[in-house]
Amino acid sequence: MQRWIALASLVLVLLGGGVVFGYWKHKQGLPDKRYVPLAFNPDSTEEQRQASVKDLRDKLLTDVILTGIVRDCNVESKWELPSEQAAVEELKKRVIIEAGETRIKGVPTPTLNIGFSGIAAEHNDLNALAERLMEDVQRLVAPPEKKPAADPMPTSY
Repeated sequence: MQRWIALASLVLVLLGGGVVFGYWKHKQGLPDKRYVPLAFNPDSTEEQRQASVKDLRDKLLTDVILTGIVRDCNVESKWELPSEQAAVEELKKRVIIEAGETRIKGVPTPTLNIGFSGIAAEHNDLNALAERLMEDVQRLVAPPEKKPAADPMPTSY
């Protein structure tokens, strides 16, 4: 009798472990989006926002920028892709550049969402890719630094 109880409890423990593992694997396969929101000017119109999205999409989805992201984030080996060009094509499919709305300090704000989509198991990779893409966005969006003009007046006589 005791053997049957021990065997039944072992089967229940293994069955429970299998259920927990199956639930975890299910959660890891769910879709995930990681993006960085950039606030639009609150006075901008919807047409201006869509024009900004289109302009930034054209500037960011170049092979030069995406190849730099692939190399910096090591996408080719992490996602087990056959070549660097295949990794670039995969990023083009997964990129998110859209106008949206995000709560910033509790206030709904129109934003430009820039990042990548994937599955929950790639969460850390998607964060790294979104942050790396934001570095390129900052270079494209930031105004060029002005060099200080030479002082025409001498400081001492």
